[in-house]
Amino acid sequence: MIQDLYPHVYHNEYHPHDPELNDIVLFYDEKMLYCQSPERFFTVREVPGQQLTYLFSIDEVSYYLGSVIPENGHPVSSADIRTMTAIEYRFAAITGRQLANWYHDHRFCGVCGHPMQHHQIERALECTHCGKIIYPTIMPAVIVGVLNEKDQLLVTQYAGRRQNHYALVAGFAEIGETIEETVRREVKEETGLDVSDITYFKCQPWSFSDTLLFGFWCKADSSQPVVPDEQELKLAKWVSREELETPDDSISLTSHMIRMFCKGEKHYGS
Repeated sequence: MIQDLYPHVYHNEYHPHDPELNDIVLFYDEKMLYCQSPERFFTVREVPGQQLTYLFSIDEVSYYLGSVIPENGHPVSSADIRTMTAIEYRFAAITGRQLANWYHDHRFCGVCGHPMQHHQIERALECTHCGKIIYPTIMPAVIVGVLNEKDQLLVTQYAGRRQNHYALVAGFAEIGETIEETVRREVKEETGLDVSDITYFKCQPWSFSDTLLFGFWCKADSSQPVVPDEQELKLAKWVSREELETPDDSISLTSHMIRMFCKGEKHYGS
């Protein structure tokens, strides 16, 4: 998945320090990342005079957020980020985007309206007037692989999207519920199915939507009618392995779980 960087090591500790000339600078606007070329970021040496904000490090290289997009910056979309050759660049680009958006959206205090400043010790922002401290936005959500006694997988397609690839039931946790309750509620709301045997699989930081995704497997009886929520989905149905194409990549937790099913690595009752 996109966070699987081995043999590279992601250092998320907040230790801002003076940049080296070969450290990397990331530039963003509302839609795009801007690079030296589609597969190469700018280095500190190449963009003098920037106000730099420390983000994180991967191996011995530190990554910074730049203040002014260079005139020769090459725009790279979120879709293009997902196909970057260097795995550490894919992860850095989208994680940097999450932090860049957070800094941009919290320039002023939500309590008193005064400017925010970087906290001296933590990755946080602090109000210059009332002292309010806020931390990066991380929203918990679930990805659910539902299996029935016929060893079929429940797949969906989202309403209002041009893509026709299959997805799994997914949704954000609500106030006051456990993550397992989120699984039950989202499956029920989106497909009308009641589920059992909810089993945690693994999680994934998904910075495209400021989300921490929790993957679960569970069971549902095939005798229950599948009733898609038409506001959320244009399709929800049971499929066998023979009816599915194995996803080309396993960047996302959804693709990873569908690949497991297609390859026979996940069965009903296992």
